[in-house]
Amino acid sequence: MILNLKKECKKNIFLVKLFLFIFVTAIILNMYFNCSSTTKEVSRVSKDSEITRVSQDSIINAQRVNQVNIDFNFAYQYYSHKDFKEAIPQYWKAIESDRELRYPSIYRQLGQCYLMIGVLDSAQIVYEMGAEKVPNDVYIQERLEWIYEAKFDFVKAIEKAKKVLELGGNKKFYYTKLKDLYIRNNQIKDAITIYDKLIELEPDNKELQDQKISLIKLSGGSVIDEYKRLHEKYPNDKNYIKALLMEYHRENDNSNVISMADKLLGLEPDNLSALDMKSDAYANLQKWSERIAVLKRMLELRGGDDPKTLTDIAESYSFLKDYISARSYALKAIRKNYGVGYIRIGEAYEFCVEDVISKKGGYEKMTYDDKLIYELANAQYNKAASFSDLEGIANRKMNAIKNLLPTKEDKFMNPDKKTASNPEYQWIYR
Repeated sequence: MILNLKKECKKNIFLVKLFLFIFVTAIILNMYFNCSSTTKEVSRVSKDSEITRVSQDSIINAQRVNQVNIDFNFAYQYYSHKDFKEAIPQYWKAIESDRELRYPSIYRQLGQCYLMIGVLDSAQIVYEMGAEKVPNDVYIQERLEWIYEAKFDFVKAIEKAKKVLELGGNKKFYYTKLKDLYIRNNQIKDAITIYDKLIELEPDNKELQDQKISLIKLSGGSVIDEYKRLHEKYPNDKNYIKALLMEYHRENDNSNVISMADKLLGLEPDNLSALDMKSDAYANLQKWSERIAVLKRMLELRGGDDPKTLTDIAESYSFLKDYISARSYALKAIRKNYGVGYIRIGEAYEFCVEDVISKKGGYEKMTYDDKLIYELANAQYNKAASFSDLEGIANRKMNAIKNLLPTKEDKFMNPDKKTASNPEYQWIYR
């Protein structure tokens, strides 16, 4: 019996557990199906809300775009009728609503409105906004360049001129403007570079070539290479030959001076300026005979009695040790009351006595004869000193030889000797 009771109890416990399992399972299943239904509902409601919101946004956006169209058209009507003050607020309204930049020309037109009523600062602000929104709009970049230039803001104007060129603006016009801006901003080297661009566009424009050269001179640079290039291009253009000749002369490039002078003289045989520079070049090269030939041609062209040319010839003969010819030409200049003639005679005497002393072995072997010749040279320098423009040089020459003149003791020891007895000095007394 006891055994039966135990079996009965176990059976009842099993049934209870089975019931509880079924009950709990039923509850879980119910919750699951209820939750799934709720999630679907929520999802459906969310989708409906999103559709509604998108639909509302589309309506709002369409209304905004429509308003942009209205504002822009109103603005343009005022603008086309030149009622610029009335157009301005309408343009601003359109700008505020035009998120898609439907009307990129709006910045052009609004900026122009401000320019037409004389409000430059506001025009600048508008064009700067436009440059950000529409960076490739050439017109806006051009307007900004013009405004910056008008305000003397050359750095920004240069930047905009470059931008216009980058966008395909008129090369000749904007290269010209750019080089002018560089000059005004004292950027001379940059301006010279732009001249090269302009010359590429107009290779036969000599005016541009000359302007570039003037600018190089202004900057202190050498223009020889430019003139050489132009001379090669236009070999018979006398202006470029003359310019090269002047530059070579200024730089003491004596060989090239002679070369260019000969080219010019081939075209203009009587060009005194070319002959004069050629004469200087020969003097610098100490080619005295060649110099004399040039000087005699100059003397012929000048009527045969030009005193400066006469004294230049005299100087050249002294260096050739032809002292008689040197004095002869110097005397002709003196007859024209040209004081340099006295200087040249004094130099001839001085050079002569130096030659004699050198042959004897130096100044320690100088004699009273030599001192007498120095005295004659000093007398010539003293005559030159009476000319106000020669006083300084004459005094320097007299000071240079004052210790070589006869002293009182020399004259006391040679009371009867008034002239030098050395045969090499006899030409002086003739």
